[in-house]
Amino acid sequence: MYAAAALTALGASLLATASTAIAGGTVVSSGNITYCTPSQSCWPNSRVWSAFNSTIGGRLIKVVPVAKPCYDDPTSDACLAVEAGYYDPYYRSATPGAAQYLNWETCGAANCQIDLVDPTNAPLVNCSIGRLSVYAVNVSSNADVAAAIAFARTYRIKIAVKNTGHDYHGRGNAPDSLTIWTHNLKKMEYVPAFTVGKTSSPAFIFGSGVQTYEATPFADSYNKSITQGDCPSVGVAGGWWTGGGKGPFGPLYGLGAENVLQFTIVTADAIVRTLNSACTGDEADLFWAVRGGGGGTWGVVTEVVFKAHPIQPYVGVLFSGTLANHSDPIVDTVLNDFLTALATVQPKVASLSAYGEYYFTPYQVSGEYFFPGNNVTAAKKVAQPVLDIIAKYNSSFSASSITINAFPSYLTLANSIPDDNIYGFNGLISSRFVPKHYFANSSSIAAAVEAIIEGYYLNVPPGSPQSEIDVIASAPVIINAGGPMDLQNRPAAAVHPAWSDTYWQVTYSTGWTKNIAALGVEPELAASVSSAADPLRELTPGGGTYLNEGDVNEEDWQGAFFGSNYARLLDIKNKWDPTRVFSVWKGVGWVEKADSSDYCYYEDII
Repeated sequence: MYAAAALTALGASLLATASTAIAGGTVVSSGNITYCTPSQSCWPNSRVWSAFNSTIGGRLIKVVPVAKPCYDDPTSDACLAVEAGYYDPYYRSATPGAAQYLNWETCGAANCQIDLVDPTNAPLVNCSIGRLSVYAVNVSSNADVAAAIAFARTYRIKIAVKNTGHDYHGRGNAPDSLTIWTHNLKKMEYVPAFTVGKTSSPAFIFGSGVQTYEATPFADSYNKSITQGDCPSVGVAGGWWTGGGKGPFGPLYGLGAENVLQFTIVTADAIVRTLNSACTGDEADLFWAVRGGGGGTWGVVTEVVFKAHPIQPYVGVLFSGTLANHSDPIVDTVLNDFLTALATVQPKVASLSAYGEYYFTPYQVSGEYFFPGNNVTAAKKVAQPVLDIIAKYNSSFSASSITINAFPSYLTLANSIPDDNIYGFNGLISSRFVPKHYFANSSSIAAAVEAIIEGYYLNVPPGSPQSEIDVIASAPVIINAGGPMDLQNRPAAAVHPAWSDTYWQVTYSTGWTKNIAALGVEPELAASVSSAADPLRELTPGGGTYLNEGDVNEEDWQGAFFGSNYARLLDIKNKWDPTRVFSVWKGVGWVEKADSSDYCYYEDII
């Protein structure tokens, strides 16, 4: 409905030019996907871009790398502002020319990075747009989104969809593309009785630009809570839930995708659709697919309706121990005993719908439990075997702590924990689910713990360049215990079926800055972090991982990210987007080396 109006406004002559330019190259054939690039005659000229901009109220942005002011003049006020916000996820999410991880701004050697962690006096030269989009549309309505899709379809321009830029696969950016930037869709509304069919329940309506730090206190103000991610800067209403939506409420209420009652999406035909469980036919299939089938694949979500839950009190149990000497032979014993204790109590933790997040390296062991309810004694009793490990090895720690407190809500608990996440560096991860049967007895726990620790040393091999760089070697292995634990009557959604049989998600990470890259360690870092998950891959054949936090180089990506859902998802993709108006790296319908816009992935060290 919006598409026709937007295209008419561009003028018949412009459309005729476009049709001629893209003739013969718009339909996916034999898996090949070809998009127009700025160096080709099919690319719109400035007059066409200007005409398009006038149809969307001047919301078109020429994308500029966030650090460009520092290349222009490192002493300028503009550069000082960039430096002040460079590692701040909120600053980066509010900037169309930035991703949270710098490798997703980079294409081969082309980048516009700065390095404040390891600065040098070398002049900054050759600021390049890298893999950032050429233009972005700062959308404010469904009509803006529909117009942007229609324009991109007409000229066969690659579309990237971005809210905050939190993406380990770089799907929010693409070279030679048009970004549909949803970050400023900030609607928030509480509905006491949201009705779908014959069912009513309290719900929240969020625009797809709303972030966790905005949604959580808004829900709390109505004495309600919602499912959400771990980091407050993550968008709660965008790619988080379309990739499944893991978070601290998973054990209690299920994944984010499973809490979506309705959403509004602009599909590849530039039509605005509102989908819910009352839909039938192809729309019912799409409602299922979007909830867990991955972001940037099915269209542009502009609004989502989440189920609202009652406020829950929580007991927080936090524990940590900083190892005095990471080279001490006792370190491996500490790590083994720590993980064994965590695994041993995990079934009990899950039975109480509690969330856990644990971290370890030879430098530190730490973690946190969030128990719903206010029974401090019961929470401490469950966690005691883990707390005993902290006490047992206290003499090997330079510092250690254990805190147990009750909180009136999850929000007050979360606010008591410092938000020390930083971004603005190059980062890669790999991950794997650990199924429940590995927590059944001491021998299966030992096998899982051995594989997890082996993964760390594959990521940071002793004597390797990364083992000598503390900022890399000390990057923790993260274990999330936040799956939908034994929930009854879970709604049908396209989340990986392995979530139902998972206690832990184990994630390995690596990172580097611009000047660390000059040491030539990037290829080894990339290979090592991918291989880190191999012991768990071997331990869990046919298993999977969380789509949003998977390895960008995952070989069995269909199985690891989508499992047995993939065949059905592909059928739905082919029905709704046969010409691949939307295509993302290792998303549904992706074919290796078939997408012409993927060249940065092959040029980069990823």
